Amino acid sequence: MSALLVAVTLLVAGHGTLAPAQAAPTTPAVVRLPAANKPNPAYVVKPGITFNHPFRDGQRGKIHRKIVKTLKNVPAGGRVRVITWNFDSPYLARKFIAAHERGVSVQIIMSRGLARSQGGNLARSYPMMMRAFARGDADRPAELKSWIRTCKQTCRGKKGSMHSKLMLVDHSGASNWIVMQGSGNFTGAAAVQQFNDWTTVTENQALYDGWMHMWDQATQDRNFPALRFTTGNITTMFAPHKREVDPALSVLNKVQCLGATNTASGRTKVRIANAVWGEARGARIARKARQLDRQGCDVEIVFMMMQRHIRGILKGMRAKQMVYITGLTANKFKDRYVHMKGLAVQGNVDGRTDGNVVLSSSENWTQLGWHSDEENIIIRDDAAMTAKYVAHVDLIYREAPRTLSNYVNSADPDPDPRPDRYHDQGYLGPKDYPFHELEAELD
Repeated sequence: MSALLVAVTLLVAGHGTLAPAQAAPTTPAVVRLPAANKPNPAYVVKPGITFNHPFRDGQRGKIHRKIVKTLKNVPAGGRVRVITWNFDSPYLARKFIAAHERGVSVQIIMSRGLARSQGGNLARSYPMMMRAFARGDADRPAELKSWIRTCKQTCRGKKGSMHSKLMLVDHSGASNWIVMQGSGNFTGAAAVQQFNDWTTVTENQALYDGWMHMWDQATQDRNFPALRFTTGNITTMFAPHKREVDPALSVLNKVQCLGATNTASGRTKVRIANAVWGEARGARIARKARQLDRQGCDVEIVFMMMQRHIRGILKGMRAKQMVYITGLTANKFKDRYVHMKGLAVQGNVDGRTDGNVVLSSSENWTQLGWHSDEENIIIRDDAAMTAKYVAHVDLIYREAPRTLSNYVNSADPDPDPRPDRYHDQGYLGPKDYPFHELEAELD
């Protein structure tokens, strides 16, 4: 209870009233299910960080499988809330529709431009779910209705892009107050083409209520102040940041390079995996990484896209581009690349010589990311999670095919937020998107 009071105090003092979550929602009419398909009340959602690996059998769909298992065990009357830049996965769309049909309230927000690009083709996720959610909603109270919708540009700001990737669930099986977020969109490509991470926190009502407060703001589609709060060892920072400190620098500025007591060398390990670095913001973070490298930190970086002047700042450092181009030219449906957007520090950080910090995020290090709808979750003093993140970045670094000197332009789509951009260019057109190929092993 004390953690909840702390979170409420922080939110009310800085950004308005927190709307507490409801523990016992009204149960709507439900569909009778075969025993094999019924939610398991004993299922436990495992907290921690999950990684997928696009090259390895059984590991490509790990994040999607975790989402689906959590969703499958939400009982009738439960609430599921999703925000994702892109939802383009028939596999996941069917799972969310099935949850709605058994009485779960499913509400989803995605990018307007990408939703429009799907048109009215019922093979595509947005029109498919819009039509399915409308069925069975008439007899439900407003708070338990299901829907999928978009925001004008950002949901909580005046400019930028709706770029978050998160799922909030009030309860699944025996687990409550579930916050899930990370770098992966709800697409087949996120499962089998990209290196992504997905962080799960459970049984933390204060954190859940804080994120639901953000959700309530997002549904209003208007400008809100920057929002951040801390509960226990977890700090949440939601964009748009405005004059707030950069999430990445809020961690890196507290690093001391020597005197670590939890690394074999005594040097602090800094592991960075952020897909896109650009403009002045990306340069600021790169200069800090360079400074830490020169001060003796053990710094390692993997990325996907980076402007030339930022590559110049990092020249000579251990920084590698994880982009596998499968043909002679880039192909956004075939290439494999790192899509993570975070970092980990193991060593002398936050005033502790045995410190551990993980930043898990949906945010690229660009000016667009600064103004967009993005979420950052900073978890401190979790040694197991930090060690897992460090090991995963080391793995990607070993497998990455390109150094700064043989950088290539990536196949990742241009994150231009203008609504007509994708529609006019036919971005992810229904005749082009290889649904069956990308999702064959997930179903």
